[in-house]
Amino acid sequence: MLRYFVIATVLVVGAWAAIAAYHEYRLRIVVRGGSGTMPPHASSSAPPSARYARGLRGAAPWALSALPECLLQTEEWKGTLGAVLAHLPRGARSVPPATTLDYGDCAILVSSNRAVVHRGRDWLTIPPVAHLYTFASSGGGVALVRSSCAGAECAAVLRVYARSAPLP
Repeated sequence: MLRYFVIATVLVVGAWAAIAAYHEYRLRIVVRGGSGTMPPHASSSAPPSARYARGLRGAAPWALSALPECLLQTEEWKGTLGAVLAHLPRGARSVPPATTLDYGDCAILVSSNRAVVHRGRDWLTIPPVAHLYTFASSGGGVALVRSSCAGAECAAVLRVYARSAPLP
């Protein structure tokens, strides 16, 4: 917080000094266009075929929302874990650990309290505490419940996803 105060103070004092110098010395500030000093040349980086393309990796609580080719988010509820669980779609069943769900070109690997989304070279982990539920109503889909802990009064988010339509 102190550094922001110091930065703001320096900016205000600098602006005040510039305005005072402008009025005192009748300075004229002139901005003119110019030309580049280097002729254009080809990039010196390696061609794309020579680079190693590494996919995304890491914790991504938003992983299912970022892949519209696999699942489309239709609803979101926030509140305590107990209140959020009341909004699960009708007929939702908990996905048991060591299950793989396939949607489009995405594979969701479910463990006891987290999930890993695999697509191509990307491996995104939905961090704990995360529980997946599947449901068959309205074409089927997935519900993801993420909470900050395992108790009923913990803060939680429920996101409901529907299957994406396959591309023609």
